[in-house]
Amino acid sequence: MGSAYTSIAFATVFLAILFLLHFLKRELDPAWRMISEYEIGRFGWMMRLAFFSWGVSVLALLITIWPSLQPIGGTISRWWFVLIAIALFGAGIFKTNPITENTPNRVNTIHTICGAIVILTFPIAATLAVRSLLHNSLWSAYQGLLIFGIVLAWIGVVTYFATIIISRTKDPKAGETGHPPVYMGWPNRFNVVTYIIWIIIIAATALRL
Repeated sequence: MGSAYTSIAFATVFLAILFLLHFLKRELDPAWRMISEYEIGRFGWMMRLAFFSWGVSVLALLITIWPSLQPIGGTISRWWFVLIAIALFGAGIFKTNPITENTPNRVNTIHTICGAIVILTFPIAATLAVRSLLHNSLWSAYQGLLIFGIVLAWIGVVTYFATIIISRTKDPKAGETGHPPVYMGWPNRFNVVTYIIWIIIIAATALRL
């Protein structure tokens, strides 16, 4: 189960780097600046390394659970996680623009697409994977823990988008110059942390088996 340890290790690296960047780049207010913006300027290489670490963690987890995933949902989740891993590497390679900059460019567009794939679809892929794993009698013994991980991931993504929707409902121009920012920074961080926790839960459960 070396791949399970690898998954946990790289997931932990991602969390550690993200934590450190809050102290190293204090100029970015975490209340409304996205984690991708840590890629910009000094210490940007650290955020890129964090995205690469997350991608490796996903691939290592996929190797761990691959034999236990049952068709049809399991097959879909396998290749979905491959796509998510590619998107994470893409997010690290292609740097985002500052949230305060509206000038479009190809690199920022690619980063946005990669980020959308991860944020929007991770809980769906995770749900398919868990449903498949629960058909295995060994995994089903940890049903409560696995369901907790899924619920947490969904809470993360719902919280993130609920924050944006509520802010834009109160002020349709929120985030634009002269208007209050959309305070989605902490929800963004909470969201990605719930995904990392899910990875750690699945990998740790695999070790128990």
